[in-house]
Amino acid sequence: MSVPGKPFVGLVAPSDKRPRSAFFGKFGSLSLIRDNFTLTTWLCFGAVIQSGLFLVLGRPAVLPALAFLAYRSLRAYAMSVGWIHNVYMDDIILKKTSAQFPNAEGEFSSKPADDEIVVFLIGTRVNHPMGLFAPGFAAVGDMFGQMAKDCDNHAEEFGFLGMTSWLNNGTRETNNEVLQVAYFRTPEGLHEFAHSKYHTNAWDWWNTNYKTHPHISIYHETYHIPKGHWETIYINSHRSHLGSATFKAYNSEKGEDMYMSGVVDASKGLLRTSQGRMSRGKGDENEHFKDKY
Repeated sequence: MSVPGKPFVGLVAPSDKRPRSAFFGKFGSLSLIRDNFTLTTWLCFGAVIQSGLFLVLGRPAVLPALAFLAYRSLRAYAMSVGWIHNVYMDDIILKKTSAQFPNAEGEFSSKPADDEIVVFLIGTRVNHPMGLFAPGFAAVGDMFGQMAKDCDNHAEEFGFLGMTSWLNNGTRETNNEVLQVAYFRTPEGLHEFAHSKYHTNAWDWWNTNYKTHPHISIYHETYHIPKGHWETIYINSHRSHLGSATFKAYNSEKGEDMYMSGVVDASKGLLRTSQGRMSRGKGDENEHFKDKY
């Protein structure tokens, strides 16, 4: 655990290969397809398939659906009571953690939020009854995906640390906006990427086509945060947000590069409190509260 006055303790072993950004999760496309249709539309799809099976097989056609529902219910119950492994707890770190920046040698300091950071939000939404199949939207999706790959492949060149992807679930029933949250070391690195060939191709396409595709929204927001003006806390959480970022460092003992997570133990010391995590307190500011956070 992290001890007051001592360097923070990393909780994730370094890797000799750069892991892919969290943006490239396995289920991104599935979530978008599911969001493309309303619940009633999905139910109608199922009803049509079930009706077709019933016409061919008769009453036995209901057995696959009943069997699958029974399997899902029993599996969920077995996980809940501990009979089988709970896959939803995979990769969960069961303690208080925080995301900090290691130095070039892969060592953590004892001072929180000791680096500047750029948080870049970029997203899109389709405002068309055809959703993902609307004119031009497939091209936009492809360009977003390619730019994410380019950031990942040239991370050191642009100071790119990682990216996560999110789907807004509170604005409307379907075809919600997609948001990417990217982290860069400096605004200069972000601007270098913005003016590189990896971005200008998409930029040119948009400037040429946006007037004929008014149903497509795009946006971005940029936040340049000085050191000492940001903090992170995760409790019983997987590595997400800044906690999913990757930092390149040099392993002097092995004489080779390594790739590190910034996730450190936050159960003791300065990282226990919000003020402490911004280097504005001693980590004891919440002692008078019954539940400390």
